Amino acid sequence: MADSTLSRQTFLRLGGALGGALAATGMVAGGASAAPRPRVPAPRASGGPLLEGGEFPIGIFWPPPPYQTTVDRYRQIVDAGFTYVHSNNYLFADWQIQQHALRIADQVGLKVLVDDDDLRWITRNFRISDDGGPFTLTRDEAETLVRQIVNRYAPTRYWRLRDGRLLFDGGTGDGSIGWALDGADWTDYTFEFTATPLPTGAGGYAQAGWAFRVQDERNAYVWIIGDRDTGGGNGNLTRAIFVDGAPQVTTVQLPFPIEPDTAYRVRTEVVGTTITTSVDGVVVDTVEDATYASGSVGFREAGSESALFDDVVVTAADGTVLLTEDFSGDLSAWRTPGGGGFESYAGLHVFDEPGVDKLPDLGVLLDIIRTVDPDNLPYVNHLPGFDYEAAVEHLDPEVLSFDRYPILESGEDGGFFANWAAVRAAALPQDIPTWAYIQSVGYTAHAVPDKDDLYWQINVALAYGCKGIQYFTYWTPDPARGENFHEALIQPDGRKTPLYAASAEVNNDYLAPIGRQLLPLTSTAVQAANLAQVPDGLAAFEPDDEIAATSGDGLVLGRFDGPDDARYALVVNHSRHEQAHAALTWGSAVTGVATYDPKKDRWADQRPGDLAVRLKPGRATLVRLTR
Repeated sequence: MADSTLSRQTFLRLGGALGGALAATGMVAGGASAAPRPRVPAPRASGGPLLEGGEFPIGIFWPPPPYQTTVDRYRQIVDAGFTYVHSNNYLFADWQIQQHALRIADQVGLKVLVDDDDLRWITRNFRISDDGGPFTLTRDEAETLVRQIVNRYAPTRYWRLRDGRLLFDGGTGDGSIGWALDGADWTDYTFEFTATPLPTGAGGYAQAGWAFRVQDERNAYVWIIGDRDTGGGNGNLTRAIFVDGAPQVTTVQLPFPIEPDTAYRVRTEVVGTTITTSVDGVVVDTVEDATYASGSVGFREAGSESALFDDVVVTAADGTVLLTEDFSGDLSAWRTPGGGGFESYAGLHVFDEPGVDKLPDLGVLLDIIRTVDPDNLPYVNHLPGFDYEAAVEHLDPEVLSFDRYPILESGEDGGFFANWAAVRAAALPQDIPTWAYIQSVGYTAHAVPDKDDLYWQINVALAYGCKGIQYFTYWTPDPARGENFHEALIQPDGRKTPLYAASAEVNNDYLAPIGRQLLPLTSTAVQAANLAQVPDGLAAFEPDDEIAATSGDGLVLGRFDGPDDARYALVVNHSRHEQAHAALTWGSAVTGVATYDPKKDRWADQRPGDLAVRLKPGRATLVRLTR
């Protein structure tokens, strides 16, 4: 995978972004070091839509090149069951090409981990330290650059859930409104909620705004409480009647102060043309206005203003409850305001296959990215046979990802199981999801996989508790790339290979549904059964009160605990060439057995007694055991 190099052109471009700050980094003579200051590491990012969406992540590396980055080509990716792409290699050289790919992904519903050229330049040419030195950025300088990079791609999210409340953090200059999807035909109702104004407005102003009888983002009633003194040391209520985006504004003095970071119970009642507002049970305003007779409810902030909202109740005039919202779930009931960016953006592809000596700097960079954008996935992938314990220690990653391609021209990579065991051992104690690349291309000393090989790689990974699968590669790299790449899912000229149809079957009919079942489970053991020689990285099966015995052909058993107190076993054919006929005998603790059918997406209870399994090469069956 090609790297950016420190060129004069790139240096001048990035140097301008720094605004001259490089003079203090040691890049030029006489630079001064900033005094170190203690920092609290940012918590792991949410992982964005790839970790929070509830779907099993299925990604591709090496997407179509720029001239093939079209809606039709990206629909082919979706049709094959993939949920996201790494925008690397042929796309990374230009952030405008990245944005083009994001626009295309927006149209087809794909997510994108962005491989940004400026971020590559930073990671390959700079240290990040407040101690100074050559080719060193201070943390603040690095944060400035990361913020610029993230702002190229990330959707502006004015609404976020925080500790069971809605945080409305900023808005567009002319006033942004988010509102409930239901309610266009609501006429007379009472809108109640709790609001906590935060002191983030210009000059430290704290205010909280709400909207009612909302027509759209430019037409609504918007009322605001704030701490700006309008006389007598008290707060204010601002009435803004927005018509085509232009507000008619009136300010009313409140009979009490509004304090920042303080929760207030607000109630606005609309009956005909009469609008009555109360704060903490005190009626503070009544006004007559006939601009709007119906419409939904919502909230409004603008500029740097922000507030917390909670415990929404909308009640019709006859007492019918029209809406309740405590913001403990998601925001699917609301039309949330946005300020640009790409919904397809899922995070940054920060580094591929670093050395151990690179981990400390990457740890700082990941911490910066989490500080700038806590709702993304800062992604790093690791080499086969890497020191995964060191990766966890330095990076505290949202996912622990690695690549190892076992389908060789001479057979199978003998270290495949041991590599998986090392990844699992590093990630599981820290509750870090593991992701893996599977081989989907032929190259030097590696055979072109077939459908059985895809199933085998995926099922072995799932047995070890894998929570995300990535294909290497999707588009076949051009011969000029070297390494004799050939026959991935799509040829260099755009033609589909048989592996495309195979991946579509594997992903859509098997991996996506079974992945949803496995996502909430916790790996407890990975065992080899019925094998004369147990490979390194697998424990020999030992009978217990759940599985008392196995017989027949060789199996890999992934054992799991579930959130429903059930136990699970993924029973995998150890061979990618031969069918497996085997049986499992249940232990004394098992009171019920069910097997999962991915094609029908349903569980089927099994009769008492041994479970006989017949597995094609590389295939598996998922079993649920009730104790």
